[in-house]
This record gives sequence, C-alpha cells and structure tokens, in this order.
Amino acid sequence: MQPAETYEARDPAGLITVTVDRFQMVTNVQIRPRWYEQLRPEAFPAALYNTYITAVQRALAVESTRQSPESESPAGRPAPVEPSADPADLSLEEFLARTRSRLDAIDAEYDAIRRRQQAPRADASEVRSPHGYLTMHVRDGGPIAIHGDPQALDNPSDTVLAEEALQMFVRAGFGVDPEQPRRPSARPARPQGGADDADDEYFDEFKVLGRRDGRG
Repeated sequence: MQPAETYEARDPAGLITVTVDRFQMVTNVQIRPRWYEQLRPEAFPAALYNTYITAVQRALAVESTRQSPESESPAGRPAPVEPSADPADLSLEEFLARTRSRLDAIDAEYDAIRRRQQAPRADASEVRSPHGYLTMHVRDGGPIAIHGDPQALDNPSDTVLAEEALQMFVRAGFGVDPEQPRRPSARPARPQGGADDADDEYFDEFKVLGRRDGRG
C-alpha cells in the first residue's frame, strides 16, 4: 500500500467503515443499512472501536514509509523527498530490510497499546456522542474503549448512528468535522487498546500487524 491522504478499515462483516487521514484523525464513518441484523447492538461499540484501531494502525504502518521532509542533506539544505519505491524495483535484501523495519515499528506500537491497556485506569474521562448513543473512554490523552447503551442502539438509523460516531470522535479530539473549517492537523494521542479481547481479531485482519512470533 502506498502513502495516501486517507486510510480506511472495515470490520470483518463489512458493516462498519472508518476512514482516517494521514494524521490518524477520523474523517468519516459509514454504517451499512440494517447492520443490526448481523450484529447485536451491545456488540456495536466494540466493533466500532476495533475498526478505528485498525484504521489508525494502517495509517501508522503506511505513513512510516514516508521520508521526513525535514531531513537535511550534508550541505544543510532540506533533502529531496523521494517517492516510495515500488517493491518490484527493490532487491530481495532491500525488500526484506524495509519489511523488517516496518514490522518492528508496528510490533513496538502494538506492545505499547497493550501495556497501556493493562495500566491502572487513573485520570480517565468520558466523551459522549451528541445524542448519547455512544461514549468514548479516554485515559492519558488516548481512547481506550467505546461503550454504548444497547437500548439506544436498538435499530437506529444507520446515517444517524454514523454521524453520532463521527461527532464523538470530533468531540474527543480524534476526528475532523467535515462541516467545520479545516485546521492544521496535529498527530493525536494514539489509541490505547480496547475493552476486551476482540481487538486481536481486527489486527489479524490487517496482516502486516500480525505478530511474527505467533502471539497476534
């Protein structure tokens, strides 16, 4: 996958799609009509959060291949930014070295998320969506889980629910409101793991995140 302006992820059933920009800010959430026929309302918040995690990790993985425009040449001038090389143009050794470097970076990020997930839940806060369908739990500046009221999530409009989800990310500082003037993007705090073990299934879907030691 080549660097792009946006990255998206879907849950395994294709019911939820989350799009983030290159700075891991949510720009769009789409919910398939009649999603509740395939997913229990009480399972929706975790599915949304895990899909968000996957989109963020995908953006991190691909954006790590960009060369920093702030790097300088020996003469002190900014070095030209080279486009990402086509894997077909790389030697086997170069391809393996780049792949190993990317996987090491993703493994480190994954381990950090797991460590934060297990840390004491101090200084946590909650951010609710406009109508209270969804609640994001934030700790140390990063989202750790999304919860919701199963009764409120029982058979709502897919467009309303998608807007609720997007506005929740915006309110929490992890999303961009398309109706508001775009401000310079800043890298948000990274997500800190989910509320249950369902995260691993989503990481497994994005193969580059699979643990090479068989633990993911």
